[in-house]
Amino acid sequence: MNTNTFHKGAVLKVKDFKWEEVRGCKMAKPVSAGEESENITGIVVDIPEGEIWESCQIGFSHEVVVVVHRGNGTATVDNTCVEVSQFATLYSPTGTNYSVEANKGEEVRLYIWQSKLPDQAKVSTQPRLINNLFNNETVFEGFKGNDPTQVNERPANMNFLFWPGTGCAHLSLHCGIQEPGQNFGVHQHPHAEELFIGVEGKGQVHLDGEWIDFEAGDILYSREKIFHGTRNPYTGPEAKRFVTCGGPVPFDPNFYLWANLSPEVK
Repeated sequence: MNTNTFHKGAVLKVKDFKWEEVRGCKMAKPVSAGEESENITGIVVDIPEGEIWESCQIGFSHEVVVVVHRGNGTATVDNTCVEVSQFATLYSPTGTNYSVEANKGEEVRLYIWQSKLPDQAKVSTQPRLINNLFNNETVFEGFKGNDPTQVNERPANMNFLFWPGTGCAHLSLHCGIQEPGQNFGVHQHPHAEELFIGVEGKGQVHLDGEWIDFEAGDILYSREKIFHGTRNPYTGPEAKRFVTCGGPVPFDPNFYLWANLSPEVK
């Protein structure tokens, strides 16, 4: 895609991703650092049954967050090995190896965020490496956004999954769960880009004044200072929840202060 279309951000539809073969896997790179974005790369990987995706295939000089979008397999981060299924999440600190193997008889799809850690950034000695999108031990409730042009009467909840409180040094991963009629407030980050994906259901995303239809697998990329948000406009007996996940890069300390939490890396 022409870089000029990313001057404020972009909504990228999963059906339009461009795929290439990488050591037995299929990879798409809808957002690349230094091209479409300032410092974040967004990668999608399909791992056929019996194949493995390893960090060494694209290098491990980045901080990385991985979301299992579908499928079951086995993941290893550093020396931690676990079975993973849909909605599992991984955090791989800079210099740490990770891998995901599709060894449960089905294809696995990953969404991957990676970014280079700034010089002299504080890092954790014991970060959380494994989580799940629906882990609600740390929840941000009642956020109505900071865009004065938008009204949000039914704010949705957001799970904080990888963030300074879990030892995430630069990236962040949050999961927004919007029940029918709920919004996650339109907001902007003064010093951070944002990349997030559709996890489940359908809804709409806001990008710089426009609401755009959004489904599972789609990506939203927003530049710093650009207003963005999500909503589930559907109501009625057949309406279903709309789930997204992602986070600012670098993490935005204001998010945690708004939630009455410390933004310090633990």
